[in-house]
Amino acid sequence: MTLDPHRLLVLRAVHRTGSIRSAAAALHLTASGVSQHLTRLEAETRLALLDRSRRGGGRTAALTSAGLALAERADDVAAALAEAEREVDRMREGTEGTVRVGGFPTALGSFVVPALQELAVSDPALQVQVVEVDAAEGVALLRAGELDLLLGERYAESTTAAPGPHPGLVEDDLRRDPFRIVVPRIRSASATLDELLAGPWVTTPRRHVVRDVLERLAARHGVVTGHLHLCTDSRTVLALVAAGLGAAVVPELALAYLPSDGVTTFGTAVDLGARVLTVVGPEHARRSAATRRFHRRIREIAGREAVPAVSNV
Repeated sequence: MTLDPHRLLVLRAVHRTGSIRSAAAALHLTASGVSQHLTRLEAETRLALLDRSRRGGGRTAALTSAGLALAERADDVAAALAEAEREVDRMREGTEGTVRVGGFPTALGSFVVPALQELAVSDPALQVQVVEVDAAEGVALLRAGELDLLLGERYAESTTAAPGPHPGLVEDDLRRDPFRIVVPRIRSASATLDELLAGPWVTTPRRHVVRDVLERLAARHGVVTGHLHLCTDSRTVLALVAAGLGAAVVPELALAYLPSDGVTTFGTAVDLGARVLTVVGPEHARRSAATRRFHRRIREIAGREAVPAVSNV
């Protein structure tokens, strides 16, 4: 039996992103193309890899135990291929290079900082400048040639229309980052979701995605939310929740990265949706070898499982 390593990487992408559609976007394939690769991999292994009984509306995809085992092995394949590509770049264009990368704090701290720590050992000639910027300023710097890569976010389920693609720039998906409900650690674990929704909340102003998530959830349960504290910074949101001033909806990555003492996640089977973390840059053919190497390292780190820093109620 011979396994196609590229199909293993497709399986890995489905596991990491949580859905066939998200995996297709990350791999620049169609959803049907991803499904065909999975079907052929199942034929090669003679194993059921995708748990089709748990799919709902095409939004999520769960793997069987055999699929999970192969997806984990595919991490080694991805790492070996990435190292081979880095070696080719180093031989073709030399080891030195500078990359200027921008983004918002959580993404920089979660992906760029670990990349810099690893590259200090594995690729010390690669120089990286980090710039904290918001999305609009970051795109302007990319267009002006003052940034090479920009870490951003896209909300696929927002009620606000997303901006169109930026001319001359390419957006690649890094990972799906699901939303979680957090509550004060001192809160009683016996509260129901309806009771929680009717109480106080820490959320964002209108026309922000987190507010959309909360309002859709409340409407689905026929509940009017209680008093609202409004802010946009995740650190402030978590501080208010820890102080017992309400519950909140936050991205999972924020829980893993930011101090979260005094809060815990509220366990619910309801899918709250997710944001997609992205990296934007010039068209791939126009990127330097250094930029391509750093982009690959970020993708490797983003593909690793995030471990939430708080426990469930």
